[in-house]
Amino acid sequence: MKLLLESELTPGSVFENRLILGGGCGAVLNEMELHEAAGTAGGLVKFRGKFQEADAVNKNKRTYPFGVLNENIKSLQETIKGGGLIGELDHPTDSIVHFANASHKITRLWWEGKTLMGEGVILNTPHGKILKALINDGVRVGISSRGVGNGKVNEAGILVIGESYKLITFDAVADPSTSQAFQEKVVSKESTANTATPEGTRESVKNEASGIHTLNKDIVLAALGGIIQKQAKAIKRG
Repeated sequence: MKLLLESELTPGSVFENRLILGGGCGAVLNEMELHEAAGTAGGLVKFRGKFQEADAVNKNKRTYPFGVLNENIKSLQETIKGGGLIGELDHPTDSIVHFANASHKITRLWWEGKTLMGEGVILNTPHGKILKALINDGVRVGISSRGVGNGKVNEAGILVIGESYKLITFDAVADPSTSQAFQEKVVSKESTANTATPEGTRESVKNEASGIHTLNKDIVLAALGGIIQKQAKAIKRG
C-alpha cells in the first residue's frame, strides 16, 4: 500500500487506498492527564486527553470530516471493549498493527463537541517501557492517527479525507500533526507520597559524593608524597 505524501497535495488531486499518517489535530502525551494506575503490576501509566479534532486543518494540510471520524469511532468500540486497539511506538510503513512494536493500548474514545477524547494505558512491553522512559525524561511525545482511505485536495490545497477512510489506531510519535495534542504525566498523590525524595536527601547525597571524591584525592596525593620522599632519601644515601 502506498503512503500518502504531502508533496502530492496539489489542488484537484484525488487519492485512493492510501496509508494516511497523522491525525486531524496532533495530540501530545506530555500535555495529557497521566497517572500511575494503582494496583497494577509494573506500575502501568494511564493517559487521558485530546486525541484528534474533526473539521480542523492540521499542519499536514488535512481535514477529517466529523461524519467520517464518527463512523470510525463507532466501529472501533467493539475492538476497544475487547482490549484490541493497540498502538505502536512510531508509525510503521503499513496498515498492520505489529504486536512486537506495541507500546500502549487505547481503552476509550469519545467526543466532546468536535474534539475526539481518548484514554489509554502504556504497556509493560519493551516499546512501552521506552515510551514511559521518554515521558519521564521530559521528551515530547505525540499521539497520531494511522488509517487507510481516500481523499481529494480542494482549491485551498487542503486534503479532505473521504468516506472510505478506515481508522486503524493511534501511534506514539515524535512529531504529531494535531495542535495541542501532547500529554503530561501527573503522578497520583499516593504515588508521590511514596516516591518523593525526603527534603535534603539529594543535597546530602551530593555532599557525600563530593566528600568521597575529595577524600580519594587527598589519599592519592599523600601516597604519592610518601613514595617521592622515600625515593629522595634513597638517592641521597646512594
